[in-house]
Formats: sequence, structure tokens, C-alpha cells
Amino acid sequence: MKDIIGGMRFVMPALATPLNKDGSFDPEGMKSLVRYVLSNGMRSLFVLGYAGECLAFSREERRKIIATAREAAGDDVMIMAGVMDDSTRLIQTHINDAYESGADVALTTPTDFVHCTDDELMDLFRTLNDTTKLPIAIYNCPENQHYLTPKMINDLSKLDNIVALKETSNVDKIQTMMLGVEKNDSFIMVSGEEFVYYPAMALGVEGFIMGGPGNILPRLSIQILNDYRAGNADKAREGYFRMVAFLKELYFTLPYPTMMPQVKAVLELWGICGRYMASPTRSVSDEHMKAIKEMLSRHGIEA
Repeated sequence: MKDIIGGMRFVMPALATPLNKDGSFDPEGMKSLVRYVLSNGMRSLFVLGYAGECLAFSREERRKIIATAREAAGDDVMIMAGVMDDSTRLIQTHINDAYESGADVALTTPTDFVHCTDDELMDLFRTLNDTTKLPIAIYNCPENQHYLTPKMINDLSKLDNIVALKETSNVDKIQTMMLGVEKNDSFIMVSGEEFVYYPAMALGVEGFIMGGPGNILPRLSIQILNDYRAGNADKAREGYFRMVAFLKELYFTLPYPTMMPQVKAVLELWGICGRYMASPTRSVSDEHMKAIKEMLSRHGIEA
């Protein structure tokens, strides 16, 4: 049995989902991406998160994406799979599919389309805890209309199958969550926000799930963490500022409202997989591919 908590005390890439130009899943691109991040030091994988366009795929496509990642990674690599959807029943179905397709952990946000009370959200996660075939990570995601408070997370962390919280938020929310959730050897909180990577380390966060950096800056992401843990805070901070300077330009100076078109563009420039996004999200244009290539050169970022 894999050490789930131990496996999350590191950096985990929230993988892009490689697609063909027609929007269909690209298995060879996924295998290439998995090999790339693992060869650059990553120890575990997260597929079908928001960075992986989870909600764009059918049930069968989700199964194939997880199974392809498992095939490429081998049996020893821990794989977390996103199982987000808009009802308890649908999330349960995705958990079962993830289990059968080779995942080790399931991650889900609360449901999102219909507003739920806190009691309804607690019922959701208690039901998942009681019926799941996989350990469950809860995702406090800024794109979701619901937010599980520290008290709610503290109560849920005591359940047998709730093992983690992915908190993608600012420093204030991270520290408030850490103050409000009792320490528990069978539960871990990880950060999912690259722009508080170094500050989260300083607060004592031990695990990180990285979307953009996990895909295109795996070596740098790991080096920052290793430097900090080795007591070289100045070097870690320098690496963090280098990462942030590049990502801010990549994410926010081109006309794409999410960062994943740009991340996939970098992956295409490096020959790892194509740039294509699930419609209606637009892929990076040829003109902007040139701009991104220039950014990479100017910042000294290489595959």
C-alpha cells in the first residue's frame, strides 16, 4: 500500500491533459508529459484537476486519461485523480471509475451548480467518506462557489477516508486554515497556489500541488522546496522570485483568461505535447506562440 500522506509531502504536478487539434484526448501526449515530469524529479501525479480540464471530459474519457497516466507512470507512482461533478451520485461514480482505472487518491471540490448550505456540503463529504473505494482529498478551489471553513475541514479530517485538503488561496486563508484544523497524522493540508509557494513553506505547509510550474517548471519547483528544507532560505527565495517573474508575464500579458493555454503552448514548443484546449477555450495563436518563445528565452527557461 502506498504512503498517501508521505507522498503528498512534496511537490505534485497538476497535469495538463494533452489533446489533439479536434479536441480528442491524446494518449501519446499524456505519456510524453508523464515521462517528462517524472524524469525531472516529480514523484507523484495529479490528473484531471482544473489544470487538466476535468469537467470537459466524458466518463469514458476520464477513465482513459487516468489509465493512460497509470500506464506511463508504472505501478509505484502515486496518482491522484480529480472526480469533480455536480451531484453526490456522479462524484461517487467517478471515484469508482478512478479506482478501477488505477488512481490511488480521489480529489473533489464541493458541487458547484446549485448553491448548498454548509450542512449539505458536510453531508456530501460524509457520504463520500462512507462509500468511497479511495482516500479522498477535498479541494477548496477559488473557481467554486463554495468554501469549506476551518471548522468544517477540522470535523471532516477526523473521518477515516478524508486524508487531505488542497487549499488554493492566499496566505491569510492558509494560515487561518492551519490555525483552525487540529494536527492529525492521517490528514495533510497542501497548497495549490504557485504565487504563495514560498510564503506557504514559511507557514509550515509541507505539500504542494502545482498547475503551471508542475508542468513546465518541475525542476525549479523541486529545487526551491529542497533549498528551503535544507535551510537555504535565501536561495529558495531567489528561485521563487525567478519563477514568479516568469509566470506573471506568461499568465497575465496575453489575452487568455486562464493560464493553461499558455502552459500547453510551452509544452508544444518543447515537443512534449500539443497546445490544444477543449472547446470553447481557445488555444494560443501562432502569433502568441512566438511571444511565448521569446519570453522563455529572455527568462532563461528551458525544458
